[in-house]
Amino acid sequence: MLSLERQHPEVARESHEGNFVVHKSERSFSSMAIDQAHEQNNALIKGDGGAIGLTEDPSALRRWMVAGPEISRLVSNYETAFGSKDVKKSSRHHDQSPSTQKTFLEKVHKLTLVLEEMGNPFAEETDDLLKLDTNGIVDPSAAQLVATHHERGKEQFETFMEKLQSDRDFFYKPIKKNNTGFFKTGPESSKVSETKVLKEDCQLFSRLFISCQTRGCDLQEFFRHENQPYPPSLSKKGNLRACTKADLVDVLQVKVRLPESKPDSDVLIMDGSSLVIAVVPKTSKTFEEYATKDILPKIEMYSRKHKRTDIIFDVYHKSSLKSEARSKRGKAIRRRVTEKSKTPTNWRSFLRNSANKTELFHFLADAVPKMTTENVVVVTKEGDALMSASYTNMSLEELAPCTHEADTRIFLHAWHAATEGYKSVMIDANDTDVIVIAISQMPSLKAIGLEQMWIRFGKGEHTRWIPIHDLVSILGSEKTNGMLFFHAFTGCDVVSGFNSKGKKTAWQTWDVFNDASATFAKLSRRPSEIEESDLHVLEKYVVLMYDRSSAISSVDEARLDLFARKQRSYDMIPPTKSLLKEHAKRAAYQAGHIWGQCVNRQPELQCPSKWGWSKNGDDWEGVWTMLESISKSCRELTKCGCKTECGGRCKCVKNGLFCTLLCSYPCQNS
Repeated sequence: MLSLERQHPEVARESHEGNFVVHKSERSFSSMAIDQAHEQNNALIKGDGGAIGLTEDPSALRRWMVAGPEISRLVSNYETAFGSKDVKKSSRHHDQSPSTQKTFLEKVHKLTLVLEEMGNPFAEETDDLLKLDTNGIVDPSAAQLVATHHERGKEQFETFMEKLQSDRDFFYKPIKKNNTGFFKTGPESSKVSETKVLKEDCQLFSRLFISCQTRGCDLQEFFRHENQPYPPSLSKKGNLRACTKADLVDVLQVKVRLPESKPDSDVLIMDGSSLVIAVVPKTSKTFEEYATKDILPKIEMYSRKHKRTDIIFDVYHKSSLKSEARSKRGKAIRRRVTEKSKTPTNWRSFLRNSANKTELFHFLADAVPKMTTENVVVVTKEGDALMSASYTNMSLEELAPCTHEADTRIFLHAWHAATEGYKSVMIDANDTDVIVIAISQMPSLKAIGLEQMWIRFGKGEHTRWIPIHDLVSILGSEKTNGMLFFHAFTGCDVVSGFNSKGKKTAWQTWDVFNDASATFAKLSRRPSEIEESDLHVLEKYVVLMYDRSSAISSVDEARLDLFARKQRSYDMIPPTKSLLKEHAKRAAYQAGHIWGQCVNRQPELQCPSKWGWSKNGDDWEGVWTMLESISKSCRELTKCGCKTECGGRCKCVKNGLFCTLLCSYPCQNS
């Protein structure tokens, strides 16, 4: 091609004029290669009679090859001359239309934004191993594999050579593959297949039906046990069953008169997570700009309106009971937060990663002490507490070091503000748990001088300011003292809710069953254990929640009654007593030991394993029941696998039972 103009000038001229392709129309960008045009001409000739058999007759094949293109040209000219084929006069390609060009430019712009956001992973000043496609930080375990794969390869090679010295045939033996997870994205949660559960239920009830015909099964014993490893009354595919916590706020807010506008307060205590979720970096390109242009001016504005402003950033402990609830928010790309790091365009996705939020909280917390504000500003960083530079006369020793997470640490700061002489507090945290804790803590805060506590709840036009001080007076001491356990028992972030029984139904049941108040209050104050008398009251409460007219006081009896007499589906009946006890232990631990010690800087917490939890790696999982499933514990469901007539030596007979049709080969005494 370099010497084409010198050696073959005519060919070069035709090539420059575009005559190396075929133009079948006057449109731009519609040329095609010559071989492609030949194929289209061949398709026209084959259209009617086809070319079958031509290759078997050399003379016919030659005639077809010579006359075919000419016939195709004549047919095309005929169609054009007589209008049998529409001819478009426009010379523009269809991709040259304004709408197509606009769509193309929009796509180019979006792609450019993605590339700019990702940046160049090779230009990042970090020791982390980055992904080329997303510029995110790879999983630590995968990074460790990449860092050590060369050394491991050398070790395997040396081992291979040593074995080869003693065994020459070892050279021909297969080498096992290294199943290393270089592209691992993190641990995968195991899910229970609904189809598998349904098949097991169908098989179980079929066995029960056949066994009842000959063995007289004890149905009371049957309903004392769960039929699944993950009971549907409190579990969903092995995970905690979530509930709509905000329904409790709807129940409570109708009891008080809500102000139409934001009330005045001396102190503002804000959940830092709510702040960064609400303030999206629209124009800030880096995290340094986000802090200086978006967050700090917002905090300064709060400081002008309140005598004291506390920003509580959350802490993500490795073995937190909230790990499962946080994992439901989804996964996100791991990124570093530094002054020069670019802010992601998908802000909510970025905040789904706990490590991203932790680094962001630390970055913002370090910026607050450098501020000069009209009034005092306190910000938390992990277990520490920092203060704006203009105020140094207030002691923070009673606030740090602290081991609380954000929802409980808020009330440590409220208690500290009350001891400093402030009379009114506004809490900005869109969380039902915070409202419940506020109700339980208001009487003790009022005793040390706090007069008013408001909680800002909701977003946008649905924002309301709930007066906790008025709500406590209306609810009375019985409801106030038992609120913590009630909320945890009926469902929160770390304790399951009851299937199909929401907060409104639970509250209505509490209204008609006042005997539960004393038990709820007792289990809200750091109980040492769940006593049998407490469990008896909780059983009665749960039975009434499922059937308001029931006179039964045992959940095991109510399960049989609702399933048989009222024909409720199996997943719509109460949990067993064993399962309810483990559930109550988890609720009592969350209510009394965690929420109940919110004003203690470093609460003394017992091990969760004593309160209905079991450790699985770094995470805690709920213990569902201490009894075996009914298929393993009910002897009436026993069946033998004898392949021949056993004459009374099978396990059915050993258990004092007759064989049934479930058995492979029923004995003579069946």
